[in-house]
Amino acid sequence: MPAYLYAQVTAQCENTKRTYADFQGSIQYGFKILGGSLIMGTIADAPNAVNGQVRDASTLGVGLGLAGLASSTQFLQFTNSSGTGPRSIPANTPVTVKISLPTEVLSVLSGVEIGSFTNLQSIGADWPLLGLLGPGHDAGYTATMNPIYNSTNIAGVISGSGEVEITVTPNQVYNGIYVKVSGNLLSVALSAKVFHAYIMEATTEKIDCDEVIDVLSGVQPSIVGGVLNVTGKVTDPFNSIDNDKDSYALMDVGLSVLNKIFLTAIFNKPSQPKDSVSIILSKPGGGLLDLSLLTGFTIQPYLNGAKAGDPFNNVGTFLNLRLFPGSTDKYVLTFPITEVYDRLEITTGGLAGVLGSIRIYDIRRKLANPRTLVDPAAEDIRTVCEGTTTTFAVNNPQDCTEYKWYDAETGGTLLNTGLSYTPPSTLAAGEYNYYVQASRTYCIAATSERLRVKLKVNPLPTLIVPGATVCSGSSTTLAVTNPDAGFTYNWFTSSSGGTPFTVGTNYVTPGLTAATTYYVEAVNTLTGCKNAGGLKAVEVKVKQYAPVPAIAGIATMCGGTTATFTNAYPNGTWSSSDAGIATVDAAGLVTAIGAGNVVISYTIADDATYCGKKVDFNLAVNPQPNLILGPDPGICEGLSSTKLTYTNPVFNPVSYSISWAGNLLPAVTDQTLPANEININIPSNTPVAVYQGNLTIKNANGCERTIPFSFRVKLVPHKPTVSIN
Repeated sequence: MPAYLYAQVTAQCENTKRTYADFQGSIQYGFKILGGSLIMGTIADAPNAVNGQVRDASTLGVGLGLAGLASSTQFLQFTNSSGTGPRSIPANTPVTVKISLPTEVLSVLSGVEIGSFTNLQSIGADWPLLGLLGPGHDAGYTATMNPIYNSTNIAGVISGSGEVEITVTPNQVYNGIYVKVSGNLLSVALSAKVFHAYIMEATTEKIDCDEVIDVLSGVQPSIVGGVLNVTGKVTDPFNSIDNDKDSYALMDVGLSVLNKIFLTAIFNKPSQPKDSVSIILSKPGGGLLDLSLLTGFTIQPYLNGAKAGDPFNNVGTFLNLRLFPGSTDKYVLTFPITEVYDRLEITTGGLAGVLGSIRIYDIRRKLANPRTLVDPAAEDIRTVCEGTTTTFAVNNPQDCTEYKWYDAETGGTLLNTGLSYTPPSTLAAGEYNYYVQASRTYCIAATSERLRVKLKVNPLPTLIVPGATVCSGSSTTLAVTNPDAGFTYNWFTSSSGGTPFTVGTNYVTPGLTAATTYYVEAVNTLTGCKNAGGLKAVEVKVKQYAPVPAIAGIATMCGGTTATFTNAYPNGTWSSSDAGIATVDAAGLVTAIGAGNVVISYTIADDATYCGKKVDFNLAVNPQPNLILGPDPGICEGLSSTKLTYTNPVFNPVSYSISWAGNLLPAVTDQTLPANEININIPSNTPVAVYQGNLTIKNANGCERTIPFSFRVKLVPHKPTVSIN
């Protein structure tokens, strides 16, 4: 950025305003001629130059034929803060004076002088004595004067008639600026209007930065048109800045279209790059107006008296002309200006065939509307998922400008101040509008239109996947609760995601021996939104089996026998796989019933710590042998042997034993079972009686059966005694 632009931008950010000279004094010099008449300069409306009203002016003048004989000087002085005396302005502080010169003066600029002064003081009138001729002056003011522009250099700053601002930079301390009009060698009557003088100073007050606070107008003669042929004029120039859309300034080229008519709008403060300008205009008499008709119509931005960039004209690509709303013959000319500027000079004329006159209704400067996209015509619409957000940022920020974000197009709540705004991530699903507005720092009424940006918040998929608990080595099915056909369900083995190992509404795990966590996400296939909280952990807990020891018992039982089985783990439940072979009671007592193989089980139920467990014991139940005894045997007294018959042996009895009640007869132990009949041997002296015996038969499996029987020792009748006589 050029140094002068940086200085202006910095000045605007620091906030400056005009300080006007507020005290004036003047003095008129002349010549006393015969008869006591005076030939001297004049001044009218002197207080107007220090009343702070930019439209008002004093008028300095000298008459015809007063070359070197008469002059009029006005001093515009700055008063100190206490209002008691002059203020000392530091050297090299620029000071600007606004003056106006008529067309006639353009050829005799040697009669105009501008400079700074100090030591302003009043003096009395000083004329020659009565009857004497000579120069003198009226009562007024005098000062130590430091000429800056005079006959040697003033032509370089005044090139036309009308109002101009001239800025001088005294190289020494000064109290104010003066303007002097003197008689000239061409004996042309001179006059000059002096409007005001001001310096720019820092302030903490807020001012209307974009306000047009003054206008300059007049004629710029061309080489061909010349000075004295100037006929154009600007009528009512202040109507162009009075905020009245019906009043206008008339720029009329007049008969000499080769001369340029100018109207310069002076803004309160310099602009920022790309601030826009709108000018409401029309051609006299009404009718349609387009850019092609604005031949010779030029708009030139200036900064500190120097051109700020190229001029805008009817071939400028940035000019936009449209009808003023509600009108059929007023038009609005709008365009952005890239350079920093503090005034706009509108000129028309200078070309044959130019539009003869034009009306200027309004000149206005506006802040560049903020935008968040490169394309200013595009609408910034963002879409996010619930729980996330985005940041809207001003794409064309300007210095010295504050950006405020609101929730309404007008009024509303201020959400943030800054170049960007990030809506809260807690917004519910829906559509939201936000608005950003630019306002110039230290300025009042310097705001842009609000730019709308849109935020659409899409809802998140709901995701419920219950976990599970399995026993070690078991698998389970993990399933999404109430799955949505519009969602995709991705399954991962890591909380960091990666590539899903499967996709679907459920997953069947392998057999697990340790706790395992899977991670699931639901993705809306239309919006791309994922469930809240990121990947959802789904844990499969694994419980070990209860440490139930083996059943203590016997592996083989014979039918009809009982045995107590035991297990050291408490609170288990006993069961038999086949009650027809063996039963077991709650205490573990097993009763063998029928031949076969049976499983005796001890079952522990699930608890908070362990999975239940069932331990089995394989039991073989062997059958008891059997047979059918024949008639109870008997023996006659005195005999020692008889037979115990049997039939239908079953389950392979292979041995037998005989026991007697009361052990009254000799027992038989584990003898080989003969076929069909069993010998019973008893002592021959066994008394006559009935004896109760038990026949126990065994088979090869060791199973036995005891069959009771009776054995009788019968009395043998006495032999009769026969006597043979």
